[in-house]
Amino acid sequence: MMFRAATILLSFLSLGAAFTSPTNIPAFVMRNSSTKLNSTENPVCVVVEAEIQPDRMDEFLDLIKKDAEGSREEEGCQRFDVLRMKDNPNKFIFYEVYDNVDAVTFHKKQSHFDLWTQFKASGGVVSSVSKVCEGLMIN
Repeated sequence: MMFRAATILLSFLSLGAAFTSPTNIPAFVMRNSSTKLNSTENPVCVVVEAEIQPDRMDEFLDLIKKDAEGSREEEGCQRFDVLRMKDNPNKFIFYEVYDNVDAVTFHKKQSHFDLWTQFKASGGVVSSVSKVCEGLMIN
């Protein structure tokens, strides 16, 4: 089941490059990474599905750009993708890959991550579900 979900997500990612949002902002921002792990530890993947309050969209787009860019500068972050749903422009998926648990812990202490935490606490998010996965077949 997990392999099927990963296959679907990867298929979606490969198709997503051509999609744009209704406001002509890219549907997702992607960074290809050549980061390789120096150990046998599998990377930690975080998949977040979030629905944003429509009247807070401009604020969200600004903060998620800062969060994604800041995250990509972290040594332990292999990728941080932001995808926008085609059928509902208020829903997003964040696909994050980190070297290990320590890199995730470091990420959650950064000011750019705090922007997202504060936005959620202020009521900018209708719903948010996070799943932590082990990266088995990613590069």
